[in-house]
Amino acid sequence: MGFLSWLRDRSSRRTQKHAAPNAETPSSRAQIALGCPADEWEEVPPYLPVDPAEHLPACIIASALAAGSYEKSKLVVRRVNIANPEHRRVAAIATALGAGALDKSSFTVKRIYKKLEQKGTENEHAA
Repeated sequence: MGFLSWLRDRSSRRTQKHAAPNAETPSSRAQIALGCPADEWEEVPPYLPVDPAEHLPACIIASALAAGSYEKSKLVVRRVNIANPEHRRVAAIATALGAGALDKSSFTVKRIYKKLEQKGTENEHAA
């Protein structure tokens, strides 16, 4: 969250305090960011679950790496996930655009959202 978005959020909270308690205002809906209602967006998960049939090779490799030379150690693998390619691609593009000309900047992508398709609006294309 940048300074300006924090400032806008702070001022919108002040105006909500002075509004009528039962009045439905556009800013009273849950929002992801300013002007982005939460019910129109869904979060893109950074990791996707792996099919249980494909767990065995990952479990064997993880167990071998974790055990090292300790033969009597025990490792329990609770879940196996794979990196979401869509999340990685968007994060790379967003950080590259955010960095711009600043060589020594760094960014952390905490969440990525994608807009839900509106119900009843189908894309009709001529064939």
